[in-house]
Amino acid sequence: MKKKEMKTKVMAVAMSATMAASICPAVPAMAVTKDQVAKDGTYTKTAHVTRTEDDDEDEWNEYDVRVALTVKDGKFSDIVVTPENGYESGNDSYFNKAYSKSKGIKSKLAGQSATEDTINSWDTVSTATRSSDAIKKAALEAIQSAPEASTAATVDTAALEASITKAKALKESDYTAETWNTLKTALASAETALAEKKSQDTVDAAKKNLDSAIDNLKAAVKEEYKYVYAGLSWAEYWAAEGVQAAGDSSSSSELDTKGEPDKGAFDVVTRATVNHGLHRGSYQCVATIEAENGKSYEVLYWTDSKTAVLTDGKTITFDRGAITEEDGTTTKMTKYDVTGLKYVPVKVATEDYEAFCKAYKVVENGGELAGGFAENKLQSYKGLKAKVTADTNGLKTATKNADGTFSFSAKETGTESGIEGQKLKTAPTAEEAGLTVKEAKGSYGEFLRVDLTGNYGDLGANMQSVKWTYYGDDSTYTNAKATYGTKFAADNWMHKSMGIQLGLTKSLRCTLPEGTDGTGYWTITISALGYKDVTYNFRAKDENIVKDAKEEISTTNLEAAIKKAESLMESDYTADSWAAMQTELQEAKDEIKTPHTQATVDEATSHLNAAIDALVKAEKKETYVLMNIPYVAFYKSETTNNDVDVDVFTSATKNKTRTTGLAGGSYHENADGSQIDGITFAVKVDPSVDLTKYKEVKDTDKVDITVTNRGQTSTTTLEGKDTLFENETYAYYPLTEASANYKEVSMDKDGKLVFSEVKGQKAEALTGVTAELLTQSSYGDYQLNLDGLPEDKIASSNVNAVVVKTTDGTAYGMRHLENIWRGNELAWSTGYTESVHGCPTSSAHYASMMGKTIDSIEYYTTNGLYTIDVNDLYVPVKFAKTEDAVKVADADISAGKTAIELNLRDDFDPEYTVEGLNVKVEGNVLTFKADSSINPGKYTLTVKDKNGKYADLKTTFILSTTDMPATYDADNKKLTVAENSNEEAFNTYIGNITSVNVNGTDYAASGRGSVKIIDKDGTLVTDAAPFKDAAVGTEFQITVTSTGYTTPLTFTYKVPGETPAPSEVDTTKLAAAIEKAEGLNESDYTKDSWKALQSELTKAKSALEAKESQDTVDKAADSLNKAIDALEAATPDEPTKEVSTDALEKAIKAAGALKESDYTADSWKALQSALAEADTALKEKKDQDTVDKATEKLNKAISALVKKDAGQKVNGTNGTTGTSGKSGKTGSTSNTKSGKAAKTGDPSSMFAWLGLAVTSLGAGIGGFSLKRKKREDEE
Repeated sequence: MKKKEMKTKVMAVAMSATMAASICPAVPAMAVTKDQVAKDGTYTKTAHVTRTEDDDEDEWNEYDVRVALTVKDGKFSDIVVTPENGYESGNDSYFNKAYSKSKGIKSKLAGQSATEDTINSWDTVSTATRSSDAIKKAALEAIQSAPEASTAATVDTAALEASITKAKALKESDYTAETWNTLKTALASAETALAEKKSQDTVDAAKKNLDSAIDNLKAAVKEEYKYVYAGLSWAEYWAAEGVQAAGDSSSSSELDTKGEPDKGAFDVVTRATVNHGLHRGSYQCVATIEAENGKSYEVLYWTDSKTAVLTDGKTITFDRGAITEEDGTTTKMTKYDVTGLKYVPVKVATEDYEAFCKAYKVVENGGELAGGFAENKLQSYKGLKAKVTADTNGLKTATKNADGTFSFSAKETGTESGIEGQKLKTAPTAEEAGLTVKEAKGSYGEFLRVDLTGNYGDLGANMQSVKWTYYGDDSTYTNAKATYGTKFAADNWMHKSMGIQLGLTKSLRCTLPEGTDGTGYWTITISALGYKDVTYNFRAKDENIVKDAKEEISTTNLEAAIKKAESLMESDYTADSWAAMQTELQEAKDEIKTPHTQATVDEATSHLNAAIDALVKAEKKETYVLMNIPYVAFYKSETTNNDVDVDVFTSATKNKTRTTGLAGGSYHENADGSQIDGITFAVKVDPSVDLTKYKEVKDTDKVDITVTNRGQTSTTTLEGKDTLFENETYAYYPLTEASANYKEVSMDKDGKLVFSEVKGQKAEALTGVTAELLTQSSYGDYQLNLDGLPEDKIASSNVNAVVVKTTDGTAYGMRHLENIWRGNELAWSTGYTESVHGCPTSSAHYASMMGKTIDSIEYYTTNGLYTIDVNDLYVPVKFAKTEDAVKVADADISAGKTAIELNLRDDFDPEYTVEGLNVKVEGNVLTFKADSSINPGKYTLTVKDKNGKYADLKTTFILSTTDMPATYDADNKKLTVAENSNEEAFNTYIGNITSVNVNGTDYAASGRGSVKIIDKDGTLVTDAAPFKDAAVGTEFQITVTSTGYTTPLTFTYKVPGETPAPSEVDTTKLAAAIEKAEGLNESDYTKDSWKALQSELTKAKSALEAKESQDTVDKAADSLNKAIDALEAATPDEPTKEVSTDALEKAIKAAGALKESDYTADSWKALQSALAEADTALKEKKDQDTVDKATEKLNKAISALVKKDAGQKVNGTNGTTGTSGKSGKTGSTSNTKSGKAAKTGDPSSMFAWLGLAVTSLGAGIGGFSLKRKKREDEE
C-alpha cells in the first residue's frame, strides 16, 4: 500500500471516530445493570408526575420530581426526592407516601445495596401511584447512569472459610433430618459464594446464613418412649386416679331407677335401646354395636343420623336397629356397648410398644382423630392429626406387667393439646358454662345432678371423663371425704340443645361416706380432648338430693306429647329434624309402657316436646340472588342508632355514575346517569317474597353504556348479571349457590321488602391500615383517607358499601362517588358543603357524627367483609359555612391591616395564624407587619379552637399592590423586569398569574382547560392556541391578570412576517342561506329546531361580516343550510305566543324624529328601507321573530346614519379614547394609522373597543368566569 493511500485511510478512520464521538451521548464506562453495584457518588435524574385517564384535570397539577441517589460503600446512604416545576401543597400527602413514609422509596431502600435490582424491587405505593411511578423512573435512570464499582476490591473470605470448616466437621447422625437438610443447603450456598467471591456483601451474607443453620441444629433424640393415643377400658382409665372402686370392673345385676344396669363399678356400659346414645357415644368413647349375625361394629363417627363410619374405614347404614353393610347384607342390633375411652394419651416404652399395639387400639402421631355426629351445639370432628408428646395434658404411662398385661399411671398435667396445630384450650368458667345444680328428680337414675347449659358445645363434644370430689360440710374444699369416677352414658351425658348433664349414681363406684347424705360441698373435674382440666365448685342442698321413696306416677303430659307428635306429617319437615323427633317419640313410648319414676316420665316428656319444637319446616331449596337494593333499604339494618335514612346520590357529572371502575358495587335506574340509587348485593330470599313481581336479569341480557370522560368517549357492553349496574330497583339475578355474605329479604305486612343485616362469613380484621381525618376537603365537610388497604381485597370497582362507626355505637352508611371515592377515600357533608362538582350533597344522615369519635370502619365488598379498627379519630364540630363564620377583606400591602368579620360560638377559643405573615386580631381588625418582605398574593387565615372542640376555619384574602414589576419587551416577545422593580418581585408576579386575556377571551393559567400563554420565565408562548395558524401581521390585544396586582398589564402582540394580500371571498352562497333563513316564520316550527336554526344564523351573519376565509364562509353556509333542513314542523295545537312590539314602536318613534337633511343620501335611504319593513311588521304582528328582526334592522340603520358635514356617526364619537387622544389606544399600540378615526361600522374598531371593555372587566369577573368554566368542564 502506498504511503499516500495509507495516510488517507488513517485520516478517514480518525474522522469517523471523531464524528462518532461527537454524535453519541456520553455513557459512563460500564454503567451498572441488574445486580451490579454502583460506584460511590451521587447520581441525579428528573421525571415527570403525569396524570392518567383516571384522574380529573382539576384534581391536581402535574409536576417534576428530582431524585438524587447517594452511594457510599456500595449501599444507598441517602435518597433525596425533591418536587419541582408545577408542584402544589395539595400533592403533599401523595408525595410523602411515595417518598418518606413507611412504604416510600427512602424508607424501603436506604441502606440497601446500590443496584438496579434493588430499585426494581421497590413496589410503587398503591395510594400514590402517579408520584411513585415517576420517582421510580427517575431513580432507575439515575442508577443506570452510574458506573460500576471497581471489581478489583479485595473480598475477605477468612470468616466464611472458618464457618465452612466448622460445618463440615459435624455428623449427620447427631441431628434431626429437618435441621440437617437446612445446614446442607446453607453449606452449598456458602461454598458457591467462596468460589465466586462476587462481593463482600455476598460472602458475608453466606457466612451469616451458614452460622444460623449451625446454631439452629437440633440434636437427634434417642427415642426411649413412644407417644400415642390408646383406647382404654373404664377400669384401666380410672385404676390409678384415686377414685372409689379404682380398677374394679365388677358389674351389678341391680337396675337403677330408670331400669338400666348402671349400678356396677367400672364395667362396660350396655344398652339395648336403638333410640338413644349411639351417636353421642362415638365422640370420645369406644362404642360398639353388637348384631344378630354375631358381628361387632366399632363406630368411629357418624356422617348423618343413619350412616356410621367404622374404625376399619367401612360404613354401615343404621335405621332404628336395622343394619345394612356396604354390600347390602342386613342384620339387626342386639345391644351396644360403651367400653371406655378411645383417645387416651399414653407413653409406652419403645421396647414394649409392639406388644402394646397387639393389646390396644392405637393412633400414632400423624394419625387421624375423628368422632361424633353434628347436631345443633354439638359438632363432630374428623381430620384432626394426633401429636402426643411428653407435654401432652392427661398423659398416662403404660407399664408392662410380668404376665404381659399393661397397667396405667395417673394422668399427668401437661401444657400441650395432643392435636397437631392446636394449642391447649381453656374451658369456660362455671358462669359461662351455665352450671346449675338440678332439683332432685333422678331422671337418669342418678341421686345428684349438675347441668352445664351455657357455653357447653365444644367442651361437651370433647368431654372424656368426669371426677366428683365430696367435701361434706367443708366449705374450704380442703378435706375430701370421697372421690368418684364416672362413665359416659351411665353417669355423663350431653344433649344437642339441653346441655351437658352430669350425674352420680348410687353404685359400686359411688357410695356416700357413712353419716353423710350428699348435701354439702362438691367439685367436679372435667377432662376433655385438647383442653386443660377444669374444676367447678358447687354446693348441694337437700332439694338437690334424690330420696328413696315410693311415688305415684302421672303420665298425662307424656301422653299428650305423644299424641301431638303422632298427629304431625313427616312430609312437612326436614328429614333430620323428623328423625330426631322420632327417636324421642320412641323413647317416650318405651317410658310410658313401663314408667320408672315421675322424673323419668317428665324427662321423656320434656325431650319429646323439645324435639317437636325443634322440627324444621321443609322448604324449597334456599334461593339466593344478586339484587339491586336502594341505599335506604340496605343501610336500614346496618346503621345502628341512626334513624336518618341514607339518600340516593344525585349527580350533575353524569358519566362517573355510569363508569363501573368508579361506581362498581352500585346500581342506577336512569340511563342518563343522573343518580345512583343503591347497592347490588347477594340476598337470601324468604318464601314470603314473590320474585315474579320484580325483573329477573338473565345471562342473555345486554346493556351498552357510553360515557365521555375528559373528552374521550368509550362504550362498555355489560352482559348477564353485570347488567344489574344499570337496571331497576329490586331487579335480581339468580345465583346457583349461596354467597359467603348476604342479606335476608322478607315481606312485611304491608307487602314491602325488608332486608336483614348482612349475614354469613365473619368480617376479616385488616391490620396495617392508617386513617387520617381532614376537615378541609374538596369533596365535602370531612374526608377520611385510608392508607394501606390491601388492593387484592378492596378496590374502587368492588366496594358495595362502607359503614363508619363511632364509639357511642352509631353507624353511618356511605354512598358511591359522593362518599366513597376509589375505595380508600371517604368524604361526607354535615350541612356546610351543599354541592361538590355541581352535585348536591346529602348531609342529614351524617350531621350527628360531629363531636363523636370514629373507632372502626367496615367494608362490604364482592370479596367479603372487612373491618378496620382505627385509632380514635375525633370529628371536630362545624357550626357554619366558613364564609359565614369568618371573613377577611382584601387589602393593600402597605396598609398593614385589614378588616376581619367573626361569627364564632361563645365557647370557641380562637388562635389565628397566616403562613408567611405575623398577624394579630383585635376586635374587627387583623394587623400584620407591612414591609418589603411581604409579597402580593393570596393568603390563608387559619382560626383554630384552642379547646379542640371545633374544626379549624380557613379563609383566604388578597394582599395587593399598585406596583407593576413587569413590562412587555416586544422585540424579545417576553415579559421582563420593569424599571424600579427587581427580579424577586417579577418572579412573584409571574407565579401569581391566574389568566391571560387575548382579544377578549380569557385563558386560565392553570387547572382544567388551562392554556399557557406566558411561560414561567415570562416568555410569550407564540404557538399557544390563540396565536396558532394566525396570519402574518395579525395583532392580538393581551391583558395579564395576576393575583395581588391591581394594575393590569396590557400590550399588543403582532404576528411577525410579511402580510399577504387579502384574497377575494365569495359570499354568495352564505348570503342566500341567510336570506332564506330570515324568510322563515317561527310559528311554523318546533321550539327546539327553531332555536338551533337561530344559533346557526347568528354564526352565519358573523362569518359573512368577518369574511375571514373562503373555507370559513363555506362552512357557515353548509351549517346554516343543515339547520334549515332540520327544522321540524310545529303541531297544529301548539299555542301561539303573544307578540310584543314595545321595542319596535320605540325604534319607529326614534327614526321618525330624525331629519333627512342632516345625513348622507345612502345612509338615509337604508334607514327608510328599514323603517318601511318595521311599519309592515308592526301592522301584521306575524310572530315575535319577525318583529324582533325588524326592530334590530331599524336600530342598526339608525346607528349607521352618517352626518353630511364630518363623516361622523350619529352618536357623535370618532372612536378615540378619552385617555390619550389616540384612536383606541390604552397604553399600547393603536389599531389605526396616523391617529385617524375608524370608519363608521368598521368591525376592527368595534372589536377593539369590545376587547378593551372585556379586559377592563377581567379582574372583577375573572374568578366567576373561571369557576363557571370549571363547572361546565366538569359537567
